[in-house]
Amino acid sequence: MRSGFLLSKLAGERAIAASGAPYSIVRPSLLEGEGGYGAQWLRWFARWPAHFIPADARGRIAVLDVADLGEAIAILCEIPASAEWREVEVGGSVTPTMAEYLALLRARRASRAALRVSVPAWLARIVSHACDLAHFSPFSFGHLELLRRDNLPRPNLLPQLLGRESAPLAVLGRGEIRQPAPVTLRRPAF
Repeated sequence: MRSGFLLSKLAGERAIAASGAPYSIVRPSLLEGEGGYGAQWLRWFARWPAHFIPADARGRIAVLDVADLGEAIAILCEIPASAEWREVEVGGSVTPTMAEYLALLRARRASRAALRVSVPAWLARIVSHACDLAHFSPFSFGHLELLRRDNLPRPNLLPQLLGRESAPLAVLGRGEIRQPAPVTLRRPAF
């Protein structure tokens, strides 16, 4: 891990753990939801006729609806602090690669698939650093590093917290993303 973004997140988690206060650190996978900065960019990019994907971006992503994350955090706030809930990794049940996820997003609005262009790793790295400097998109060197390996919760505690699987974001065969039903908070039996 060489990204300043990722190293700062790790330093923050270590500081919280060293504080002596009761805590839960929640590590969600890629969030999907209306109005999200990254989600808006991905939806915009998905509409392009060509998708430029780093050649080494082969990691799978447990795409998670932001409403499910909100529900999980609310439940965590209601349960007593314990070692079991100090580090909570959550993600969705659908795990596409970034290329597959963009294709799913595109299929919502276009009948033709986008041309997939594989960007050499060295060029993707240069572009990621340029994006870090320009601050004009959510793409960064840290995100490039995340795309290179699976971003899947281990273990995924979301079903245990919610008492159900995550809202189904993608129906892979039809290429659609469904908005989840309204959420009713309930306290899980622990």
